[in-house]
Amino acid sequence: MTSPASRRFRTFATAALLTVAALSLSGCQMALLDPKGPVGLAERDLIYLALGLMLIPVVPVIVMTIAFAFRYRASNTKATYDPNFEHSNRIEAVVWAIPTLIIIALGTVTWISTHELDPHKKVEAVAERNHIPPVEVEVVAMDWKWLFIYPEYGIATVNEMALPVGTPVHFKLTSATVMNSFFIPQLGSQIYAMTGMQTHLSLRADHEGEYDGISANYSGKGFANMKFKAKAMSDEDFAAWVARAKTSGATLDAATYKTLNQKAVAEKPLFYAAVEPTMFTKVLNGCAEGGLCKDDAYNMALLKNMAPNAVACVAPETDRSKSSKKDNKTIALNTPVTPEG
Repeated sequence: MTSPASRRFRTFATAALLTVAALSLSGCQMALLDPKGPVGLAERDLIYLALGLMLIPVVPVIVMTIAFAFRYRASNTKATYDPNFEHSNRIEAVVWAIPTLIIIALGTVTWISTHELDPHKKVEAVAERNHIPPVEVEVVAMDWKWLFIYPEYGIATVNEMALPVGTPVHFKLTSATVMNSFFIPQLGSQIYAMTGMQTHLSLRADHEGEYDGISANYSGKGFANMKFKAKAMSDEDFAAWVARAKTSGATLDAATYKTLNQKAVAEKPLFYAAVEPTMFTKVLNGCAEGGLCKDDAYNMALLKNMAPNAVACVAPETDRSKSSKKDNKTIALNTPVTPEG
């Protein structure tokens, strides 16, 4: 049998552990709940709303569990004992109606917010900066680093990007390797980047600061170190950052890209003062390191198909030549047309 002193010690030890755990968690950074842009703010509010709706049945259940345990304790002789209880229409109505209403509310909120927070939807600049055009950034996910190309400024960076405060940034994203996920938690909207495909994202930072960017989709050995910094700056600081990149002296061409595209973690941010034209398009078409681009190969195939007397490639279900047996006036698609015919 446990002595009172032992019970008191265990109670004290439990309280001490809970206190230490609470103090430890107080140092955690809740990036999603500390947004620095309109998209992140809308997503945070959505999280709060969904949490509040889901707590509607949770809180009463916790309260009733404690109340029932107290009311129907063994020492309470005044509590009603009814072993033949089977059914209650009121209880059934509450148990089914409340969750149904919550699901309808969550579904409605999800439908509306999904369209309002569409990553392809352009974010507007703050009122006093409507005259300033958005910053265009081309993003390439690599093993295991992030490449940012600024086509308007002719520069590129690795694992570091910058954006002026209050000005929207329009991202075009693709991957040079496996599928990856681009995410700046405090600015919002995680979005996937895939090889041979281009996705879009529009974000805006409303406060100066340095925000963590991560890869949110496992991509191999160096995934844990596939991080970057997103720096929100004033116009003057952004101009100085661009000027700093232009002093690097390095050029991002096919040879440099081939070296950069190796499976390795970038130990520090890299800067390129010049970028080969259409580099992002070449990455998208699988020819950034040289060779024939996919769109060029496709166009060449079309030109070959259009050569005189060429045999057309037609899917069987759309091949009208089979109907020529029924209609002598129909000309077979695979038959060259002669002046006499």
